[in-house]
Amino acid sequence: MEETQVPQVQPDPPRVTVIIITRNQARALRRCLEALHQCTILDEIEIIVVDNASTDGSNVIQDDFEKITYLKLPKNFGWTKAANIALRSSLAESILFLDPRVELAPDAIAVMAAEVSEESDAAAASAVMTTPEGGPARVMRKLPKPDDLRPALFAPSALPSEPTPADFPGVFALLIRKPFLKGMNFLDERYGELWADAEIAAQVKRAGRKILLLPAAKAVFHEGDAPPALHPSLLEADFEQGAATYLSKHYGGGMGRRVTAALGALGTLKVGLFANLVSGQKIDGSQE
Repeated sequence: MEETQVPQVQPDPPRVTVIIITRNQARALRRCLEALHQCTILDEIEIIVVDNASTDGSNVIQDDFEKITYLKLPKNFGWTKAANIALRSSLAESILFLDPRVELAPDAIAVMAAEVSEESDAAAASAVMTTPEGGPARVMRKLPKPDDLRPALFAPSALPSEPTPADFPGVFALLIRKPFLKGMNFLDERYGELWADAEIAAQVKRAGRKILLLPAAKAVFHEGDAPPALHPSLLEADFEQGAATYLSKHYGGGMGRRVTAALGALGTLKVGLFANLVSGQKIDGSQE
């Protein structure tokens, strides 16, 4: 008598992959993950945490949450490379970049995922963030331009009451379709810690698409729980290398920016910054 072969049922892929990049933010990370585990579509998401060489015991948090994949990196690879590591192993067609300082409302992911899949000209959507006190959070920027490469964070004057296009809401809680990121060949690793968020926003604008702020997707942003500051000369070099790359891709003149930055560092006797600029050093795991 022949045995009946039972077909193997493959599980459905997740609807959204949540990517969290963290470094020495144990308290914020725990709060972020606790909020995520209240998600109304928890069974339809995967959560990937990439730890950029934390030394504060952040990795023990994984033991308290069954639904996360925790990738502990041996060095601080910077935000861009860490995000690419997670992107290439992600299973969903929508990606949510989530800052550890953000507490999402339970239905926020479902709202963003539905909007991006249904709104044909929206490549991405962002949660609307408030401070713990309830006011608008300082998470918005203008897109960098050659005459303003350091646009300051600002809070909107009022919280939007309907979906509203935004040029540069950052990657604090940004849901974007993975095919769009594939079209960018994922994130340009000429960026280190900084600038990948601006690159995403610039590419959305270049494609004639939108990033929508969704008031129905609510979140609380705990600004004070930022990771410890990096060495100033290394962080400044990372900024300048990224600025030169961004200018080259979108405006031209990147090489001039590199030369100007190096000469400026030399003229002000910032030897460490000058050495980092000349060597092309950025925050990507190759730094000491």
